[in-house]
Amino acid sequence: MQIHIARDGQKMGPFTLEEVNRQLATGILRLSDLAWYEGAAGWAALSTVPGVGAVAAPSVPTAAPPATAIGTAPAVIASTSGPMPPAGSVPAPAKTEPLAILSLVLSLLGLFGFCCGFFLMMAIAGVVCGHLALSKFKKNPELQGRGLALSGVIVGYAAIAGWLIWAFLFGGLAILQGITESMKSKP
Repeated sequence: MQIHIARDGQKMGPFTLEEVNRQLATGILRLSDLAWYEGAAGWAALSTVPGVGAVAAPSVPTAAPPATAIGTAPAVIASTSGPMPPAGSVPAPAKTEPLAILSLVLSLLGLFGFCCGFFLMMAIAGVVCGHLALSKFKKNPELQGRGLALSGVIVGYAAIAGWLIWAFLFGGLAILQGITESMKSKP
């Protein structure tokens, strides 16, 4: 069985099952790398390929891996014989939705910024950004960051509730103090 590997959008291989297990043992390949082989429905994690074992890396390597530049995959010449995955079929790394990140940041600013009213607007903006991001996740489920958006919405609503409680508590106390002061001044 010939196994094609992809990491960060770059294709490697094809490799035999023995080569894959050997490269897993030396640390060249990872179980989280994407793999495709003839008969597979599509790209999946290397750990799901039948016959690929979770081999622990040896504490002392028996042979040094081929020299490569830092951050690059080992050079592998792809064979032109045999079945090949369709060109451009390697899935690109998923992108985190920026509105989800913005939602959480703005909501946290709204939660911790009780020093001035401007931060209340941050909490409201965080909730709005969170709902916008969640609607984008419904349209495109491949986007990442749903948890960030959900956290931003929850923290934003908590910040708004905190601001409302603070305003009613201190606003109510100010009104009561004004009433008692006005009653003291009357004869």
